[in-house]
Amino acid sequence: MKLNKLFHSAVQHGIDADPRGRKAIEKILKKQKDRAAKLEGAEKEYFDEERLWNPYADSRIIAGTGEEDIKTVMVGIDIETDEVLLADRLRERGMKIDALMLHHPEGRALGDLGKVMALQTDMLALVGVPVNQSDGFLLPRMERVTRAVHADNLFSTERVAELLDFPAFNTHTPADNQVWRFMEKVICQHEYDDLGEILNALLEIPEYKAYAKKGVPPLIVNGSKGGRPGKVAATEFTGGTNGPEELLEAQAAAGVGTILSMHVTEKTLEKAKEKHVNMIQCSHIASDTIGMNLLLDLLCKEEKNLKTIDVAGFMRVKRK
Repeated sequence: MKLNKLFHSAVQHGIDADPRGRKAIEKILKKQKDRAAKLEGAEKEYFDEERLWNPYADSRIIAGTGEEDIKTVMVGIDIETDEVLLADRLRERGMKIDALMLHHPEGRALGDLGKVMALQTDMLALVGVPVNQSDGFLLPRMERVTRAVHADNLFSTERVAELLDFPAFNTHTPADNQVWRFMEKVICQHEYDDLGEILNALLEIPEYKAYAKKGVPPLIVNGSKGGRPGKVAATEFTGGTNGPEELLEAQAAAGVGTILSMHVTEKTLEKAKEKHVNMIQCSHIASDTIGMNLLLDLLCKEEKNLKTIDVAGFMRVKRK
């Protein structure tokens, strides 16, 4: 499969799992096309044409032409310069590596991280948070994220991949959408007598079990094993990065009793304690690994000979 086709398929699978639904995404893309048609001068010159078909600004091909044939990908949650050098060393030893598949964004995908956070408004609407509240809280946080990553050295990994002739692409929100939908279906739609039962259910998931054996199990960071969970929601699994702590207060007002999260900020934890909302930190890297595995399962249905080499926190788990 060509790299362009592989990446395009990943984006489409991300849309299929998106909390907003495909029709809403198509509407967003149409607005982008209408806007692009009216641009002139510098705005037209610097417009990112990928936004005409790819709604995830934090996911893109960061190195390569897109025409490369891909059969074996090195997959990692965080692939940076060290991992690119590792790939080159393995290639010297005879290992075939056609491309690098990153989860967390690098290059322009990282620079545009804040742009995908608007997804959180629609995700939170599913648990009863009014969209006007989410939008009001999110906008300042999106601006802070954009300012923070703007100061980073964004293109180091990208350049190393170019120099060592490794095509590379990342799938951040497409994979996060997969794990969000998975958690909603496998965990959140069931009833539990206490938080301990939720922990046990999480440990039935292979990636969480594997990380627990390594000493990084899911943690109750607010609440107790015997505490009653109330309404359970996985509202901190997709949408770029953590939203502001005010969103927890809004969820509490909407009746959410337990939030499943990849990683909990200290400010959000303080608000959770104030509002008596249980929080379970499910392990960031294990959660990202679930999303990447679910995405790879879908891609492997299209390219049955696709092989992976696991690095940087990723471990391949195949599901039917």
